[in-house]
Amino acid sequence: MCTIADNNKLIAEFLGYVQPHPDYPNSTYWYKKDESPLTILSFNYDWNWIMNAVDKINELGYHVSIHDGHALISDECNPPIVDEFDRKTITATYKAVIEFINFYNRQQHEN
Repeated sequence: MCTIADNNKLIAEFLGYVQPHPDYPNSTYWYKKDESPLTILSFNYDWNWIMNAVDKINELGYHVSIHDGHALISDECNPPIVDEFDRKTITATYKAVIEFINFYNRQQHEN
């Protein structure tokens, strides 16, 4: 079972962040070209952060639906890829994003 830190790292990498910076190998910051470095990964509790991942999923051609503790990710023609429910909507969204990234990474690996 992955920890929150592992899952936040998975999301950061999905969004194109890397660690460490080649010029600062001992840094704990996360870097992405032309953006300020991230010091703490807050995908699990900050809507602004998790919505960056949701936006990327949408940009990849998938549809993310978030409503009242429910997060659903699907593509155009098939049953849902991810269907998560939690009392806290952000937690359901966070879990759905993690599940989707794992699915997406498996698909990329198979191709």
